Amino acid sequence: MNNINKSAFDASSSYILNNGRYLEKLLLGHYFISPCSSKIVKALKMYQNKDGGYGNGLEPDFRMSFSSPMATSIALRLLSAFGDVSGVEEQIKSAITYLESTYIEAIQGWELTSKMVNLFPHAPWWTYKEPLKTIGGNPSAEIVGYLYKFRQFVAKLDVIQLKNIYINKLIETKIQEEHELMCYIRMYNHMSDIDQDVMMPYLNVAYQNIVNTNPEEWNNYVPYPLKFIELAKNQIFEISDELLNDNLNFLLNKLSLIGHIVPPWSWNAYLEEWEIAKREWSGILTLETLLILRKYQMI
Repeated sequence: MNNINKSAFDASSSYILNNGRYLEKLLLGHYFISPCSSKIVKALKMYQNKDGGYGNGLEPDFRMSFSSPMATSIALRLLSAFGDVSGVEEQIKSAITYLESTYIEAIQGWELTSKMVNLFPHAPWWTYKEPLKTIGGNPSAEIVGYLYKFRQFVAKLDVIQLKNIYINKLIETKIQEEHELMCYIRMYNHMSDIDQDVMMPYLNVAYQNIVNTNPEEWNNYVPYPLKFIELAKNQIFEISDELLNDNLNFLLNKLSLIGHIVPPWSWNAYLEEWEIAKREWSGILTLETLLILRKYQMI
């Protein structure tokens, strides 16, 4: 297994510092230079609206200023790593109030966003067409994980009932979509040991059905192994050393080639705004790749 050389790391860091959002710049500094958790928490506050939810482009593929469950799940994902920092509890409480107000009983979950998204530049897959009629794991399963983790702040929803609903859905429904599986993995991270034991075999089945193990296809928008493996706090997915090394070296080579990771998708609409989102995504993906390489001691 190779390590990233200094010039490639410097190029990647420079890309984030010169092109990334303020949030990713802080996260880079926090994990690679000097901890600055309070600044990260304050930066996330800038994305929070008065209703407690998050918007304002926190999810770069839709530029809507209004709150959405999807953007709020991203904020809670980040905040959950800084639970003891001043200001975190206030943001989490407000976010939970927003999620309680946007919960849809008919689908026992949350829509990803709202029809307001159509008023702002966005990727075509985020165009709002009609209300959901069936329960979905993206982002609802992930949201339930955070509600369970911070259940002392939940007043209007039955968190245990919701947790059981989504575990049963995982058991009864064959997950075939990568983002839904990612949401269930993030939910798994916050469950009790007993619930994790129940969820694990079904997550493994979904992983085996969805993961792409062909290195020749990884430059495309496909779910290669590390997209799932790096999300789980426990080692729940089986992978050979050879495949793991192939995936790590794939990421390492991409960084070494041009110094950052370019998103393998495009809007093909709102071209000026897409260029902004593309730079933001490049900063996010480059940081995520650096963190994966650090986890495997390749930095």
